[in-house]
Order: sequence, then C-alpha cells, then structure tokens
Amino acid sequence: MKFYKFNEVEKRVDLFSERWYPIDGKWYKNVTTILGIIDKGYAFDEWLKSTGYNSEIIVDRAGKLGSGVHRLIERTLLDETIKYYDLGLTEEIGIAYWERYLRWASFWKEYGEKIIYKKEAVEFICHSKKYEYAGTIDLLCNYDKELTILDWKTGSNIYEEAYLQMSAYAKAIEEMFGTPVKKAIIVHLPFEKPNKKGYRLHEIGQEEIELYFDKFLAAKKLHDWKNKKEIPKFLSYPLELNLEEIINCETIIKEM
Repeated sequence: MKFYKFNEVEKRVDLFSERWYPIDGKWYKNVTTILGIIDKGYAFDEWLKSTGYNSEIIVDRAGKLGSGVHRLIERTLLDETIKYYDLGLTEEIGIAYWERYLRWASFWKEYGEKIIYKKEAVEFICHSKKYEYAGTIDLLCNYDKELTILDWKTGSNIYEEAYLQMSAYAKAIEEMFGTPVKKAIIVHLPFEKPNKKGYRLHEIGQEEIELYFDKFLAAKKLHDWKNKKEIPKFLSYPLELNLEEIINCETIIKEM
C-alpha cells in the first residue's frame, strides 16, 4: 500500500514508502516489513537458488497478482460489481486473477452470512502506539458474533510468519479499542486448488494469538536492532510544471 499527501501550498505530492505508516504525526513500521527479518527456511532458499534471476520476476508477479486479487475483493466488499472484461488484463493473467477471486467468492457464499462488517473496516489500518508498528487488515468484522480478523492469502504456501502477522494485528486492535480479538482466519487461495472448494481456512484462536504475539515481539526486537539507523524516506513530486521550471529546477523528483 502506498500513502499520498498533497501539499497545495507548495504544489507537490509526497509519496511515502509502503514500509512505513504515517499516523498522527509519527512513523510506524509496517508489520510485514518487520517480519521480513525471519528466514523462510531451507526449502525457500533452495527454490531461490533453482530459479536464479527468475525468482525476482516470479516474486514480483506473485506480489502483483496478490495485490490485484485483494483489490477485487475490496471492491466487492464495498458493494461494487466486478466484471471480468473490465480488468483490462491479458487473457492468461486475467484468468489467474479471476480464478483466485472466484475461489474467494466461493468462501463468501459459504460463510458470508456469518460475517457482519462496516465498509470502513475493509482494508482497515491498525497500529500499536505501545510497540510502534502498524499494518492493514483485509477485513475486521464480527464472525459468529465474535470480533475477528480475516486475511486473504494468494501465495502457494502459508508461512508461520503469517500467524505472527495476524497476532500483531489482533493486539493492535485490542490496544486501539480495548476489545480483544477472539480469532483470526486466513483464507488461503493458492494457485493449485488445495481441495474441492478451492480455498483453505487457517484459524488462529485467542490463546494462539497471545503465543504468536510473543514471537512477533521477538522478531521486532531483532529487526529494530538490525535496522537501528533506518529512517523513513519519501519521494516528493511536483503538481505543476512548465518548460522553464523543468530546466531551472534543481531536481524533478526529490527524495526527502
């Protein structure tokens, strides 16, 4: 997720790094960035070696597909009608998006009646002032009358840090509203269908949230130690330009 801030006085727009969340005049590190400190294990390392330079392309495509599917789900939850031919994608990529989206739709068809939510809880930004981190929850809702976090995952595997991520979100919500999250559910929509339904649910209960949160804090402590000199940066773009300004200005895009 990118964050924008328009400055009409100075005629510029500032584009903030997705690694940081600007909240109430303070910077909070993204949960997923913090968890990047965790090694994904031998199998993942071997995959990187076997694919070589192609691994960067594969990871980039997977990231874009995941973001695209998330956007389709978000639009649906905000009461938009989604049309395949409006995606504007090539047939191969469009089908990949559409298949994952329809698997999510199958999940919603089965469980949607149990889910109550408000539109402002879609892609909900949570943060912890106590532990100084932030993140975006795919959907904060009541599921079977219990406060629940729902998260959509489109990758081939669910790594353990996903559970740490959910625990961090849950504890941030508890800090923000004073109400504990009863459970978090990961809705897994992988490339290869895991079963006849096409999706698999990974549920994390309240006790597990507490256990995983301790591990998250340990990961954050290590991340902060390794990145103690890191400071947030952002790009600043002009909102107006002409030929004279292009020639005479010090730089077009400023890094702040």
